[in-house]
Amino acid sequence: MVKDILAIVDTGDEDEQFLKDAREFARFHEAHLTVAILSAVPTPDYALAYAQPYFLLSDYAEAAAEKQAKVAKIGERDGFEVRILSDEPSALLDKAPVQARYADLVLFGPVDAYANKHLRRRLFENIALSSGRPVIVLPAQWKPRAFAHLAIGWNATREATRALGDALQLAQPAAKIDILVVDAKSSTKGHGSEPGADIARNLSRHGFDVTVHALDSEGENPSAVLVDFARQHRADLLVIGASAHSRLRELFLGGVTHDLIDGAPLPVLLGH
Repeated sequence: MVKDILAIVDTGDEDEQFLKDAREFARFHEAHLTVAILSAVPTPDYALAYAQPYFLLSDYAEAAAEKQAKVAKIGERDGFEVRILSDEPSALLDKAPVQARYADLVLFGPVDAYANKHLRRRLFENIALSSGRPVIVLPAQWKPRAFAHLAIGWNATREATRALGDALQLAQPAAKIDILVVDAKSSTKGHGSEPGADIARNLSRHGFDVTVHALDSEGENPSAVLVDFARQHRADLLVIGASAHSRLRELFLGGVTHDLIDGAPLPVLLGH
C-alpha cells in the first residue's frame, strides 16, 4: 500500500500539468505527497556543455527561490509538502536517491515537463537504479484509476522480479495481469522450459487473473512492442525491470528501459 509519494520537478515552468497529475495521483491513493524541486547549480563546464538558461549563480538561486515560493503556495492550498535540493549536478545525483528512499514511490512526469531534460534523465537513472524504490513515469493528463490491469515486461531477471513485486503493491485484488515475454527462449537458468509459465503460476496462486503472451519483436524495438501491447489491450500500468549495464558511478539504463524513461501513453513503473 502506497502512503508516501515523492514527485520530482526542476526549476522550469513546464511542469504545471505534471504537478496537477501528481496531486491527483496522490489523492486517489490517499497518500501524502512531497514535491522535490531539484535545482542544479552548474559548474562552468556543465553550463557550457548543456546550454542552461541561467548563466550566473545568482540567477540559479533566484530561479530556485521563485519556483519554491510558487509551488509552496499551491502546496499550502492542496496540502502537500515542498522541498528544494540545490547543488552542483553531480551532488544532486547523489542526493536524489537518498531522498527517494524515504518515500514508497517516486513520480516523474514525461520529458516535456522538465526544462533541463539532460538532468532529468540522469536523475531518473540514479533514482531508479540506486534508491531501492519504484519509479513511475506518468503521461500528461492521465486520469488516476485503480490498477486493475497490469502488463508485465518479463525476462526472468532479478530486476523484473523486483519491479513485479513493487507493482503488486499497487494492483487491485484479483487484477488482470498480462505477462509479456518478447523474443524469449527456454533456458535452464532463466525462463525455464516455457517462458512466462512459472511466474504465471506463482501469480495465479495469489488470486490474479494471469495470461502469458509470447511476443515476437520481428525486428522492432522491444520497448515499442511492450507499449503497443499495453496500449492496445488497455492496461492501466506497464511494468519493467530497470537494469544497469555499468556498476560505475555513472549508471545507464539498458535496452528496453532506456527507451521508456521519457514517457509512454500509459504509466510505466520501473523497479530495480
